[in-house]
Amino acid sequence: MRLHRLLPLLSVLLAASMLSAQSAETAALAPLANSPETTDAAQTSAPSSTQTAPQPSAQVICGITHLLRCVQDLGEDDRGILTSPLRLKPRDAEWIAPLGAATGLALAYDADAQQQLGVDTSRMNTASNISMMGEFWITGGESASIYFLGLAKKNPHLAETGRLAAEAILDSGTVTLGLKVATNRERPYQGNGNGNFWTTPSTGWSWDSSFPSGHATASMALARVVAGEYPRWYVASTAYAFAETVSICRVLARDHFPSDVLVGQSIGFLTGNYVLNHRALYRPGKSGAVARILSTATPIVDPATHTTGLALSIPVGR
Repeated sequence: MRLHRLLPLLSVLLAASMLSAQSAETAALAPLANSPETTDAAQTSAPSSTQTAPQPSAQVICGITHLLRCVQDLGEDDRGILTSPLRLKPRDAEWIAPLGAATGLALAYDADAQQQLGVDTSRMNTASNISMMGEFWITGGESASIYFLGLAKKNPHLAETGRLAAEAILDSGTVTLGLKVATNRERPYQGNGNGNFWTTPSTGWSWDSSFPSGHATASMALARVVAGEYPRWYVASTAYAFAETVSICRVLARDHFPSDVLVGQSIGFLTGNYVLNHRALYRPGKSGAVARILSTATPIVDPATHTTGLALSIPVGR
C-alpha cells in the first residue's frame, strides 16, 4: 500500500468502526427496549392526564442551536485546564515524572534525531502530505462531520462525540498556541538545525514556532475523545493509529522535532480527557478493557539507546 494512502484509509476506518460500535450498542439495547419489563415500567411511571407534577428543566447543551453555551463551555474549559497545575496531587507524579523524563531526553537528542533522518525530498513531501490530515481545520472538519452525522441519524451519542472532539481541539489549540508564542522555537529547517528556543528574529515572536506540534495536539485530542466515547478496541486502535501516524509524519517531514510531537500529543490527550470527564453525557462506563489498558500507560525512557516509549499492561487472565 502506498504511504500517502495510509492516513485517509485510517480516517475511513475510524468512521466505519464508530458506526459499527454504535450499531452494536443499538442492537444490544433493542431487546431491552421492547421487553415486557421495560414496557410495564414505562406504563407505571407515566403520569396520568390529571397529574401536574413539575418537570425538571432541560439542560442546555452546546450545539448548533446553542452557540452561546459553546462559548461558555470553552471559557470554563480554558479556566479549568490552565489552573489544573494548581490541583495536582502527589500521586500525579506517577505520570508526570516519566513524561518529564521522556520530554527531557527527547529535547537532548532532537537535533541528533533529525541529523540521522537526513534530507530526503521524496520522503519529506510524502510525510508532509500525510500529516496534513492533522491540520487544525481538517480535524475540526472531521469533528463537525461526526457531529452533523449524529444529528442526521438522531444519534445523540454520535453527535456528542463530534461536539466534544471539536471542543477538545479548540481547548488544546489554545494551550499549544500559547506555548508556541512563549517558546518561539526554530523548526528543524531553520537556523542551525538545533531547534533553539526563545529566538528573536527580526519579524518578532512567531505564532507558528516549532514547540509544540499543533498537528500532533489536534489529532490526539480528536483520537482521545473518539476512543473515550467508543471504548472498543477497534475504535481506539484506529483512532490512536491516526494520531500516531500524523505525529510521526511531522518528524519525517522535518517540520518538527520528536519533543515537539511528544508534548503536543500529551496536551491533546490530557485535554481530550478533561473534556470527556467534564462534558460527556453518553460516554460508557470506564470499566471496559480499553480503559483498563490505557490506565496502565506509563512513559519509559532508555538513555542507553536514546529512545522513549510507552509501556502498557495487558491482562490475559479473567
